[in-house]
Amino acid sequence: MPQSELILYVIKLVLGGLAAFSAILLWNRTGEAAWMCIIAAIIINYGGTVYDLLVQMGILSVDKLKLGSLPLTSLIFTVLPPLFFTLGFGIMIARINSGK
Repeated sequence: MPQSELILYVIKLVLGGLAAFSAILLWNRTGEAAWMCIIAAIIINYGGTVYDLLVQMGILSVDKLKLGSLPLTSLIFTVLPPLFFTLGFGIMIARINSGK
Protein backbone atom coordinates (compact mmCIF):
# COMPACT_ATOMS: atom_id res chain seq x y z
CA MET A 1 0.00 0.00 0.00
CA PRO A 2 1.51 3.36 -1.00
CA GLN A 3 2.35 5.87 1.72
CA SER A 4 -0.19 8.42 0.45
CA GLU A 5 -3.00 5.86 0.55
CA LEU A 6 -2.03 4.90 4.10
CA ILE A 7 -2.14 8.57 5.15
CA LEU A 8 -5.64 8.90 3.68
CA TYR A 9 -6.78 5.81 5.60
CA VAL A 10 -5.33 7.21 8.83
CA ILE A 11 -7.22 10.48 8.27
CA LYS A 12 -10.44 8.57 7.51
CA LEU A 13 -10.01 6.42 10.61
CA VAL A 14 -9.30 9.34 12.95
CA LEU A 15 -12.08 11.62 11.69
CA GLY A 16 -14.50 8.73 11.20
CA GLY A 17 -13.69 7.49 14.69
CA LEU A 18 -14.48 10.91 16.14
CA ALA A 19 -17.76 11.00 14.21
CA ALA A 20 -18.68 7.46 15.30
CA PHE A 21 -17.77 8.18 18.93
CA SER A 22 -19.88 11.34 18.89
CA ALA A 23 -22.73 9.42 17.25
CA ILE A 24 -22.59 6.77 19.99
CA LEU A 25 -22.73 9.48 22.66
CA LEU A 26 -25.73 11.04 20.91
CA TRP A 27 -27.38 7.61 20.55
CA ASN A 28 -27.61 7.39 24.36
CA ARG A 29 -29.31 10.78 24.58
CA THR A 30 -31.90 10.61 21.81
CA GLY A 31 -34.66 8.21 20.98
CA GLU A 32 -35.89 9.89 17.80
CA ALA A 33 -36.12 7.55 14.83
CA ALA A 34 -34.60 10.07 12.41
CA TRP A 35 -31.51 10.58 14.55
CA MET A 36 -31.17 6.86 15.16
CA CYS A 37 -31.05 6.26 11.39
CA ILE A 38 -28.40 8.95 10.88
CA ILE A 39 -26.33 7.60 13.77
CA ALA A 40 -26.57 4.05 12.38
CA ALA A 41 -25.39 5.34 8.98
CA ILE A 42 -22.33 7.00 10.54
CA ILE A 43 -21.38 3.89 12.53
CA ILE A 44 -21.85 1.54 9.56
CA ASN A 45 -19.85 3.90 7.36
CA TYR A 46 -16.97 3.80 9.86
CA GLY A 47 -17.19 0.00 9.97
CA GLY A 48 -16.92 -0.02 6.19
CA THR A 49 -13.77 2.10 6.34
CA VAL A 50 -12.19 -0.28 8.85
CA TYR A 51 -13.22 -3.28 6.73
CA ASP A 52 -11.75 -1.71 3.56
CA LEU A 53 -8.46 -1.02 5.33
CA LEU A 54 -8.23 -4.59 6.62
CA VAL A 55 -8.90 -5.94 3.12
CA GLN A 56 -6.29 -3.58 1.61
CA MET A 57 -3.71 -4.69 4.18
CA GLY A 58 -4.43 -8.36 3.46
CA ILE A 59 -5.67 -9.13 6.96
CA LEU A 60 -9.15 -9.98 5.68
CA SER A 61 -10.10 -11.38 2.33
CA VAL A 62 -13.09 -10.32 0.32
CA ASP A 63 -16.14 -12.44 1.05
CA LYS A 64 -16.68 -15.64 -0.83
CA LEU A 65 -20.38 -14.97 -0.25
CA LYS A 66 -21.46 -12.95 -3.27
CA LEU A 67 -24.60 -11.44 -4.68
CA GLY A 68 -24.08 -11.82 -8.37
CA SER A 69 -20.44 -10.87 -8.79
CA LEU A 70 -20.40 -8.38 -5.87
CA PRO A 71 -18.99 -9.35 -2.46
CA LEU A 72 -21.86 -9.21 0.03
CA THR A 73 -19.96 -7.43 2.82
CA SER A 74 -18.69 -4.70 0.51
CA LEU A 75 -22.19 -4.29 -0.89
CA ILE A 76 -23.67 -3.94 2.60
CA PHE A 77 -21.09 -1.34 3.67
CA THR A 78 -21.72 0.59 0.44
CA VAL A 79 -25.52 0.50 0.40
CA LEU A 80 -26.58 0.77 4.05
CA PRO A 81 -25.14 4.20 5.01
CA PRO A 82 -26.88 6.15 2.22
CA LEU A 83 -30.03 4.11 2.83
CA PHE A 84 -30.06 5.03 6.52
CA PHE A 85 -29.25 8.69 5.76
CA THR A 86 -32.14 8.81 3.27
CA LEU A 87 -34.49 7.13 5.74
CA GLY A 88 -33.49 9.52 8.53
CA PHE A 89 -33.88 12.61 6.38
CA GLY A 90 -37.20 11.29 5.08
CA ILE A 91 -38.48 10.85 8.63
CA MET A 92 -37.38 14.41 9.47
CA ILE A 93 -39.10 15.81 6.37
CA ALA A 94 -42.28 13.88 7.15
CA ARG A 95 -42.27 15.16 10.73
CA ILE A 96 -41.74 18.78 9.61
CA ASN A 97 -44.53 18.51 7.02
CA SER A 98 -46.93 17.06 9.56
CA GLY A 99 -46.39 20.09 11.80
CA LYS A 100 -44.75 18.37 14.76
